[in-house]
Amino acid sequence: MPSYDLLIKGGHVVDAANGIDEQMDVGIAGRVVAGVEKDIPESNGRRVVDASGMYVTPGLIDMHAHCTGFSGAMFPEEMCFPYGVTTMVDCGGSGWRTFDQFNKDVVSKSMVRVFALLNIVGQGMEGDVEQDINDMDAELTAEKIRQRSDIIVGVKVAHFLGKGWESIDRGVEAARLSDTFVLVDQNSKPTRTFEDMLQRLGPGDGTTHCFGYGKPMIGNDGKVKQHYIDARERGIKFDVGHGNNSFSFSMAQPALDQGFPPDTISTDMHRMSLHTSRATMTEVMSKFMAMGMPIAEVIARSTWEPAKWINHRELGTLTPGAPADVTVLEYADRSAGLSDSGPTGYRIMQAEGRLINQLTIKDGVVRFDYDGLSKDDWSETPTTDLNLP
Repeated sequence: MPSYDLLIKGGHVVDAANGIDEQMDVGIAGRVVAGVEKDIPESNGRRVVDASGMYVTPGLIDMHAHCTGFSGAMFPEEMCFPYGVTTMVDCGGSGWRTFDQFNKDVVSKSMVRVFALLNIVGQGMEGDVEQDINDMDAELTAEKIRQRSDIIVGVKVAHFLGKGWESIDRGVEAARLSDTFVLVDQNSKPTRTFEDMLQRLGPGDGTTHCFGYGKPMIGNDGKVKQHYIDARERGIKFDVGHGNNSFSFSMAQPALDQGFPPDTISTDMHRMSLHTSRATMTEVMSKFMAMGMPIAEVIARSTWEPAKWINHRELGTLTPGAPADVTVLEYADRSAGLSDSGPTGYRIMQAEGRLINQLTIKDGVVRFDYDGLSKDDWSETPTTDLNLP
């Protein structure tokens, strides 16, 4: 009897949680990873996938995407499975007032594993987007997080246009009350500088769109600003959140060259960012490869690092017994023009290739198969009676 329902053979396995970066085979039994070994016999698999020349990774985790709360939100399946993502974090679309409806309409129905960062604004990103100070309630936000800690992993603060610190301070308070973290998207203002904002955050908190022009990491001297370096030393994390207007090669490349990579790679995917700058997970990962980040590091910052940040260490790994979330990536070795996004326009970096997702497996079930790696050839179609009236 075969030991595995699905056996992935011959691929280059990258699993940062277990320090694996070599050719190995991966066996899946039911809904869990059952084995990661060299040269597992094909006879041990009921169905065998040939992943030769490809990368086999834990299911990708998109730390920053949008599936509720505003007109650009997308269905989780369409924004995740085609690009190797098995787990996404909705980044602030719902608040304590709207989360239950979001959970009913989207989370509970999705085949994608959906977590949430709860907006400090009770209404979330709906209506007068994130401007109502009176609806920024730290205690009610923390209470909802405690009630649904199975889904809500932290707090989101973003887009507040006021002069003061109300949104950030209340977001930090909610995170402390719920023993989670806050992720902040706020550009610098004369009355609310980014340097001062970072001082208000604590270890485990973070900021997204870290390579955007609204919060420039690189100074006029071409160097990473000292307050970014100091913040990282204090335990502050930095997320990519590529988006439609928030990622510039002219910020990211010098930061990487100076040893300041992001903690997590994410898309900020929504309808606009998908079509203007191809803010998909595989495309954003490809951009970091083009800038010189080794692929094992790119994969780690797209799997294990976000899993740790959201405190779900059962994910982002191929440890036997872990949920069988597996992605098979192909590096298409041909010239590729990769686009950034931002107020400087959509600038292109020419690359030698890009990542293409071939196979997405979630909880042991194939959810996306680009080239039919897991399927039988059409010539093996069973004989059927075609003499129908």
